[in-house]
Amino acid sequence: MTKNNIIPSLFLLFTLTTLLLSCAQIVPLTGGDKDILPPKEVKSEPLNGSLFFDSKTISIEFDEFIQLNNSASQLIVSPLMEPVPEVSVKGKKLVVKLLGNLKENTTYSINFGNAITDITENNVFPNYKYVFSTGSYIDSLSYSGTVVDAFDLSKKDKIYVLLYDQLTDSVPLKELPRYIAITDKDGAFSISNIAHGKYKFFAINDINGNYLFDLPNEEIAFKNEIIMLDSSSSNNLVYLFEEENKLQFVVKAENKTYGKIDIVFNKPTENLIINPLNVKFKKKWYLEEKNKDGDSLTLWLTTTEKIENLELELKDGNEIIDTVNISILDKSVLKDTSLKVTTNISGSFDLNKSIILRTNRPAKDTKNQIILKEDSVIVKEVSDANLLLLCLTPPPSTLWIDYDFKENTNYQLFIPPATFTDIYDLQNDTLKVNFKTKKLSDYGTILLKVAPNFTENYIVQLFKNKTLIKEST
Repeated sequence: MTKNNIIPSLFLLFTLTTLLLSCAQIVPLTGGDKDILPPKEVKSEPLNGSLFFDSKTISIEFDEFIQLNNSASQLIVSPLMEPVPEVSVKGKKLVVKLLGNLKENTTYSINFGNAITDITENNVFPNYKYVFSTGSYIDSLSYSGTVVDAFDLSKKDKIYVLLYDQLTDSVPLKELPRYIAITDKDGAFSISNIAHGKYKFFAINDINGNYLFDLPNEEIAFKNEIIMLDSSSSNNLVYLFEEENKLQFVVKAENKTYGKIDIVFNKPTENLIINPLNVKFKKKWYLEEKNKDGDSLTLWLTTTEKIENLELELKDGNEIIDTVNISILDKSVLKDTSLKVTTNISGSFDLNKSIILRTNRPAKDTKNQIILKEDSVIVKEVSDANLLLLCLTPPPSTLWIDYDFKENTNYQLFIPPATFTDIYDLQNDTLKVNFKTKKLSDYGTILLKVAPNFTENYIVQLFKNKTLIKEST
C-alpha cells in the first residue's frame, strides 16, 4: 500500500472507532418512577357486600404483592366474632378464616384500618373494609363523631368506641359490645353498617384490650341518654375522663431508707387510722407526712425500740383498707450519717421567690445562725428562735427565708455545721451556696381578659410544659 493510501485509511479507522465508543457510552440503570400507589382490590370470594353469607373463608385478591402491618391492633370485626378470625397473606391474596358461628340476619364488617400495604414501598390501602350479611340486606346506618379529653379538650386517639344493644348502665363492666370502632389521631370515629334500634354508647381507653371497662385507670366517655338510631348520626362530641375508683387499697408499703416507712394508696384517704398489731408502743411512735394529693404517706419512726418487722392495720374511718407487714432496717445500714440540707437555689435565682431550706429527715433541735450575704455584706441573719419554728413544722422540716432581693446581684447563703439535729441525733455539714439574681429584663407580663358566664364557676390555670405554674378561681 502506498503512503498516500495509508493516511485516508487511518483517518477512516479513527472516525469509526470514535463513533463506536460514543455509541457504547455507559448510562446508569434506573428503576423507573417510584411506586406511590396503594394496592387495589381485584376481586373477592365471596363478593364484598354479599347477602345470605355462609362461607367459612374469605379470599381477597389485590393487583400486587401485599403484607399486613400491626394487624392485631388495627383489625376490627363488628359485631365481635368468637373466636377472632384468622388472617393471613398468600402473595397477592388476603385470606380470612372465620372460626366461629355467625348470627342470623346480621351485617358484619371486617375493617383492616391501615394494616394492608404493598411490599415494595409500604403504600397503605387505607381503611379497607369487607362487609357481608347473613340475611337479605346490608344494614346501612352509621354513627360518627369525636372523642376529646374532658380536662383540656385534646383529641384522643386509639380509644375504643362501643355501641351496645343491651341498655343497662353497667353493660361495659361485664358485656361485650355489638359494634366497635377506634378513634384516629384526630379523635374521630365512625361506626358503619349499624342496624336500626336502640343503643347505649360508651368509649373507653381499653388498656388491657378486652373490650371491658374493668381497670381503675381506664378512662371512659358515655352518653346519658339511650341512642335511638333510625337514621345516620354524625358530629357527636363525647368527653373522656378517668372515673373515681371507689375501691381503696395499698399499692406499696416499704422501708427502703432508715427510719422512713413509705405507704402508697391507689387514691387519697380521708380519715386514716394506723394500728400496730405485733408491737405495743408506750408512746407516739412515728411522725406523719402526707403528700399534697393525700394518696401517699411517710411514717418517720421515733421509737427507740429495736424492731425487725412491723405489722400494721390500715383503716379509713371504720373500714379496713389492708394489713401490711414491713421489714424494718437497722441503723447500721446508714453509710452517710450526716443530715442533708437542700435549697431551691439555682445559678440564676428568681426575684419573686423565697429561699426554701429542707432537711431530708425531721429536725428536732437547732443552733447557730443562718447568714445571707449580699455582695459580701451580711444583710440577714436567721436566729435560733426562727429556726425552732422549722422543727415544729410537719416533716420533712422546711424553712422559708424571705428577703427583698436586688436584681442582677451576687448573694451567698451560709449554714454552719451542726445547725440542725434530726430525730436520730444526726447533724448537718457546712453548706455554702453562691447565687446571682435575675435581671428585671428577664421578666414579662401576661394580660388575660376573661369574660365568662358568671352563672358558672371557673378555674384559670397557667401551665409550662404540662407543669402548673399558677392557678386562680
